[in-house]
Amino acid sequence: LTNPEASRLVEAVMRDHFDHWLSGDPAAANLLLAYALERSEERLRRRKEKEVKRKTATRRTRLPGKLADCSNKAAEGTEIFLVEGDSAGGSAKQARNRKTQAILPLRGKILNVASASSDKLRDNQELNDLVQALGCGTRGRYDENALRYERVVIMTDADVDGAHIASLLMTYFYREMPDLITNGHLFLAQPPLYRLTQGDKIAYARDDDHRDELLQGDFKGKRKVDISRFKGLGEMPAVQLRETTMDPKKRVLLKISIPAGEEANTARRVEDLMGRKPETRFSFIREHAGFVSDLDI
Repeated sequence: LTNPEASRLVEAVMRDHFDHWLSGDPAAANLLLAYALERSEERLRRRKEKEVKRKTATRRTRLPGKLADCSNKAAEGTEIFLVEGDSAGGSAKQARNRKTQAILPLRGKILNVASASSDKLRDNQELNDLVQALGCGTRGRYDENALRYERVVIMTDADVDGAHIASLLMTYFYREMPDLITNGHLFLAQPPLYRLTQGDKIAYARDDDHRDELLQGDFKGKRKVDISRFKGLGEMPAVQLRETTMDPKKRVLLKISIPAGEEANTARRVEDLMGRKPETRFSFIREHAGFVSDLDI
């Protein structure tokens, strides 16, 4: 039916009826349009991937210039920290173990791949740098054996902006490198938001609840407690960043995983919250607004 003669005949018979059906059922029309756009972008993406694969097949891997790589060549025992901005990147580079820890600074909020076109994704320099640094490819070209690090650690500020950037990065890995999550390579760092001092006693709190827990526990008493809030990772001295967030012996890492049996719910939630339809986000906020006690904006 794709030859010119058949196409003209089919169009003559179907066009008016099809237009009438689309006008009478907007919901179905929108679903059909979204499906067609998704398939079109997928074809363009695959075509571009083939072109890139041909161009790079005979070239040596070139790493991003802003990557501070670790000295170990084997992936086992190594990790790469994805940090927001050059300021935090500078502190992290000073705090790291140069043998096993690499640092890749990312500029600003990265692209939301759940709502971006394939062209925008392909042309985004920050994401291209990330793919080059990891070395494992994306989607159908993902190669577990080519992954250059055992752990990929998202390390952002402990505030709402940092949470937003972390959400964008997790969305990227979920859409473009799902096997990275399935195989247990993706982690979230837990940097502190507060520093509590009482005489010689010092502790760090990762959020408001943890701060209150410390005040009612280790710091309970009559002596004054000085509380300072970190504006970002970039303002933390390298020693503090290493002790609280990067030292494997002292830090806390959250492993990103998808619970067994929740694959469909996860896919739907990511699409609802990060996808192209703002009405689904509005519905989620309206349904869950009653559970919010403190709003950080």
